Amino acid sequence: MGMREGMKDELKNFVYSALATAGIYRLGNFWHRRQALILTYHGVLQKGRDVYMNRNCVDAGMFDRQMAYLAQHYHVLPLPELVQRLRAKQKLPPYTAAITFDDGFRNNYTVAWPILQKYCLPATIFLTTSFIGTAEQGLWTEQVDRVIHGADIEKIQLDFKGVPKTFPLQSRTDREKASDQIRGYLKSLSPPQRENVIAALVQQAGVETSSHGGVQTATQRSRHVQEALAQAEERYAFLNWEQIWEMAQDQITFGSHTHTHSIVSTLSDAEAHFEFHESRRLIEQELGKTCNLFSYPNGTVKDFGPRDRHLLSKLGFVAAVSQINGFNDARTELTALKRLNIVRHGDFNFFLAKISGAWSRLKGLM
Repeated sequence: MGMREGMKDELKNFVYSALATAGIYRLGNFWHRRQALILTYHGVLQKGRDVYMNRNCVDAGMFDRQMAYLAQHYHVLPLPELVQRLRAKQKLPPYTAAITFDDGFRNNYTVAWPILQKYCLPATIFLTTSFIGTAEQGLWTEQVDRVIHGADIEKIQLDFKGVPKTFPLQSRTDREKASDQIRGYLKSLSPPQRENVIAALVQQAGVETSSHGGVQTATQRSRHVQEALAQAEERYAFLNWEQIWEMAQDQITFGSHTHTHSIVSTLSDAEAHFEFHESRRLIEQELGKTCNLFSYPNGTVKDFGPRDRHLLSKLGFVAAVSQINGFNDARTELTALKRLNIVRHGDFNFFLAKISGAWSRLKGLM
């Protein structure tokens, strides 16, 4: 991280702390007390220190602190119960929240679940079913991250819809920017197009993705890269069905996150039907319970539409969560519920800013 970025982060943390001292977060929580807060997590890590590669994974100590806060200040409901109350237009308890996880990483079982049990908190995990119980480690988005950061070359060139584009890879910052741009582009492609581009990326980068999910190169560029790859198992490994079944006997419920983590707006009608139906079929087959909750991969307003909401309802799903930032009440569309994504951050005040609604107002200013 450069000096300028470090100073910017320090300024942000100062603002978060000042707002906490001023009571802004308590005011925000009070303002939204009659609305439901749904939190999105992905992974919880004991070991991962790489901020960029683990940006969507929360440190275990921070997760513990967040769960302690929710247990003390919120009525944390199982997501199925919250959906039932919203569907029936029942009045919610003040300060209602639900906890969700996307993807189905093994660290949900090994790290997050014991902390949830510590505070007797329920949660829902949305599974990408094609990865469950396999040797695969990481979704395609994370594969791109690992390829870019493990490449032993100084630049890479790809065709973006027929237009050649060159990405320098000479510094850590270069690689982060390249990964962000390439992943953003790939999210707009159909699955076959996406896989073709990733194959070209792997070939040009001169790396091989191994069966255990790492990246092999002739030489590794830095100790930082080596450490990130060494921690791949905790970060990228997926749950197996035995672990899922064990959690299902406790306070953990499961929903669908598609079969292959494809962005549903890029799919044909037949492909979307398969992604929804197959994931639901597998979950119900393995757990012997109805699966009627869904989470859209990526989940922004560009990533799903009326066709997808209609198809989910037709297939028997009663609700779907997005990644559209906000809170929920009886007026919220059940197949487009809003969530707040909790990302890696070392300042607890950032979490308070998120759940109070203050962050959504600050992000355009900072």
